[in-house]
Amino acid sequence: MRIILVKCYGDAMSSFTISTLTTIDPLMRAAAAMNLTLDRPDLVVVTHDILDGGVRRTVADITGVIEQTITPLAHACVSCAIREDVLPTLVGLRRQDRWRHAVVALPVTAEPAPLVRLLDGALRPDGQLAGAEFGTVAAILDAATVREDAFSDDWLTDRDLGLRDEDDRVVAEALAPILAAADVIVLAGATPAPEDALAVADHLRGDGSQVVSAELESLTPLLLGRPRGRSRDCLERADPLRTPRRTPRDRAGVWSLRLESDRPFDARRLRESLHRMADHPIRVRGHFWVASRPHSACIWEEAGGQLSVGTVDSWNGRQPRTTLVVTGVGEERAIIADAFAAALHSPAEPIGDDRLDDWFGAPDEGEEAA
Repeated sequence: MRIILVKCYGDAMSSFTISTLTTIDPLMRAAAAMNLTLDRPDLVVVTHDILDGGVRRTVADITGVIEQTITPLAHACVSCAIREDVLPTLVGLRRQDRWRHAVVALPVTAEPAPLVRLLDGALRPDGQLAGAEFGTVAAILDAATVREDAFSDDWLTDRDLGLRDEDDRVVAEALAPILAAADVIVLAGATPAPEDALAVADHLRGDGSQVVSAELESLTPLLLGRPRGRSRDCLERADPLRTPRRTPRDRAGVWSLRLESDRPFDARRLRESLHRMADHPIRVRGHFWVASRPHSACIWEEAGGQLSVGTVDSWNGRQPRTTLVVTGVGEERAIIADAFAAALHSPAEPIGDDRLDDWFGAPDEGEEAA
């Protein structure tokens, strides 16, 4: 009898776990990627870099660089171009059945949520990566600079960190969603990390995540040795209608303030109070509603002096509520709390003019309250 050995794919493939690496420091990313590839022969790292007019993809493992490809940018959306490239790359790597772990090292200052949404769909039973597993979303940060960076109003382009020439974000704006989404935040470069760095990371992390002070040589067990993350956890942390359930204690000069009310803002008083609420080196995340637009779910994102407000489709069955979580290192806490209270609408007063067309556009028909 002759026995024929057949190498099977699909469900018979070896386990394959996909983790994500994020940072705002190009040297940290390069060192992290190198340490990962040298640590385990069953691990492959996929790195994307933005070039003039294109995206460079590098695939490397313990043997060195396996492939390097430059894809011209077909449109202005860098994140879209990376997402279009990364999925077929991961599918191809998995089919080779050479590695058990893949780490996607995103471009410096890129937030992880768009990639996680892509993986969330691809890892479902009917997805292109069905049978693979979601790993860990890791943020690698410089322990010596994270306190400054978390509230910095330096333009990314001034530090040569922009994703594109016209990237109009500041450093704190780029760092905030990276901290919020990560499963594990690794403070490297100074061990142990300074107390104020640990405090900032703890105050700005999302629910269910952890902060670790470690050298980059210890990165592999932090990514692969901890309980695997869930794409849903990361996406819930990035959901603008959710805020962290925890409010960390004041520590090393870092404080967080949770401002909540079941009342909406009054449009006129919100404008009057805006500078006292927002004109500070703070990080704010939350959602709110306005008395003159009772059906609109509004979001509030602020970092490094850059305030963004907008609306999402609806409250998705949730009870409208005004909740802002403010983190700072200055003396503004009482000013912000007073301004927040002053901006709320009183049930006993009539609803005034909307005054917010320049923020949200004209209200939908029937939106304005009587």
